[in-house]
Amino acid sequence: MRRRMPRYPLVYLVAFVLVAFVAAGALWRLSDMRVQRTAETVTIGPTAIGGPFTLVDQDGVRRSDAEFRGKYMLVFFGYTFCPDVCPTTLAVMGAALDKLGQQGDRIVPIFITVDPARDTPAVLKAYISAFGPKFVGFTGSEDDVAAAAKAYRVYYQAHKDQGENYAVDHSGVVYLMDKTGGFVANYSLDTPAERLAADLAKKTAN
Repeated sequence: MRRRMPRYPLVYLVAFVLVAFVAAGALWRLSDMRVQRTAETVTIGPTAIGGPFTLVDQDGVRRSDAEFRGKYMLVFFGYTFCPDVCPTTLAVMGAALDKLGQQGDRIVPIFITVDPARDTPAVLKAYISAFGPKFVGFTGSEDDVAAAAKAYRVYYQAHKDQGENYAVDHSGVVYLMDKTGGFVANYSLDTPAERLAADLAKKTAN
């Protein structure tokens, strides 16, 4: 004799499907939270930004980054023929250091050109003088500049096919390095002087 399957009202079937759906959703959410929690607690090594460089300053003197040990470095890569981004960024850096007063003496603002073909020491000297006496400008051979840019993970590309007034595409980041030359922080180009000064005050307090 065949046993007949019990007939459940339609409402029970619908309820069963809903419960199963909610349970599956809860399990998916729990799994998703675990993935997020794992991602948030991943520990990575020291940020690989910065490194030794040897370049020529605005006075024509060959110098290395080792000369700035014991002070913080505020480093920006750009070029003197840059129409707007570079002068604006350097002006913000100078204004931020002025706001720090004596604490600003702990920080050396450094401008490294990515256009050494045009940015000679004399050109650099005239250019950075507009942003304050604390600035140090660096140029050098194509290879030396490329090595410094690589150490700081800076991209640049000169469009020399445009003629004498060619533009140079380049990364737009300001780096804060500590007293040993290690990476501390980076700042975007839209960081105002007040915010930059406030953060520098905290990070260079010691």
